[in-house]
Amino acid sequence: MKTILQIAAAALLCWLALPGAAHADYQFCNRTSYVLDAAIGYSSDDIWKSRGWKRLLPGSCETMLEGPVDDGEYYVFARSFDAHKGSIKYFSGNTSFCIVEAPFEIEGREQCAMRGFDAADFLRVETKAGASWTTSFSEASEYSAEDSRIAGAQRLLMDLGFALKQVDGIAASNTLRAVHAFQRSANLTQTGAIDEVLLANLTSRAIAVHQSVGLDFCNRTAELVWAAVGFRNGAEDMSSGWIRIDPGSCRKAIKGKLTEEAYYFYAEAVDDMGAIVQRYGAPLIWSGDRPYCTKSTRFEIRGRERCAARGFDERTFKRIETSGEAFLEITLD
Repeated sequence: MKTILQIAAAALLCWLALPGAAHADYQFCNRTSYVLDAAIGYSSDDIWKSRGWKRLLPGSCETMLEGPVDDGEYYVFARSFDAHKGSIKYFSGNTSFCIVEAPFEIEGREQCAMRGFDAADFLRVETKAGASWTTSFSEASEYSAEDSRIAGAQRLLMDLGFALKQVDGIAASNTLRAVHAFQRSANLTQTGAIDEVLLANLTSRAIAVHQSVGLDFCNRTAELVWAAVGFRNGAEDMSSGWIRIDPGSCRKAIKGKLTEEAYYFYAEAVDDMGAIVQRYGAPLIWSGDRPYCTKSTRFEIRGRERCAARGFDERTFKRIETSGEAFLEITLD
């Protein structure tokens, strides 16, 4: 038996399958055209835990937890990986668990920010005790495993600029030509096979391209930094945050080639209690004179006027000139 849940924010579907005859594990299966990064929340010895990330190539399945599944509830979360063009797609619910960007296993799901973690809203799954359980993430197209691999290859090829017009999960001649073209460009044997080897190579290329364009923040302080960006989206201003940047690490704030003359950013360093760090008697923040709307939790806000009247906070962002460059790195020190 299967239950279908519509995830409105992502316009995707999540299939929740009851126990099958497989060995004793909790598995996630990716039946979408996106490369997904997945996490799971569960109770062990009466302690809530969250664990991630497991990368799921289109058409693949991966074990999230080993051993028999309990009668009760688990929580699942998945998102498309950063190297895809466009906005990130989420499979999420309304139960908060702690996460970080690196692989993690975290005990407890309360006061994530106070403990130096980010948080994400996981989707509740009711389970029956048994040997195994599978949660499959699917789009409205309801791809089979094979169709998902083809659709995933198509999406990655389009991300990389190869000549394809749509993602449909059908290995027609135009798709095969694009596969051959990619294999030639990567000095791979031109098999034309759309399999996990191809998907792994496409994923690696997409990550490399993703890292070479956009706007990165690099935190060279000893403190945790939270950042936000302001930018033009067509005819309107947008602000987006918060981006967690651990000490000594870099995070991408804008994906894809930079196309605007300027972008804007705000950042603040915080201590273990979440308070802004003081340096030489002044708050350790990076700001400018252009106001944008923000809020205390993760946000993406249209417009930068009347922030307080719309229930938002307001901060002043600093201008970044791109000078025609496709990639910029902003050092916070």
